[in-house]
Amino acid sequence: MRVQVKLYATLREYAAPDNEIGASFEVQLIGNALEDLFKQLGFGMERAKIVMINGGSVVDLSTQLNEDDLVLIFPPVGGGVV
Repeated sequence: MRVQVKLYATLREYAAPDNEIGASFEVQLIGNALEDLFKQLGFGMERAKIVMINGGSVVDLSTQLNEDDLVLIFPPVGGGVV
């Protein structure tokens, strides 16, 4: 199954090598759950703070993906002035 993925900030290191910043890339997914996508990308859910599928927030790794879904993954963000 084919899904589109956008990785942000520190997760960009897991993107396809030829991927342009801000662009999605295609993943030929083996399996059909969000957990399968994380395994295939090479990092765990603990690295992701926000996960969205087609614009809706997700919190469960067992969430099923569908052909041509767009998955956005954001890491935790830190910094700022106290």
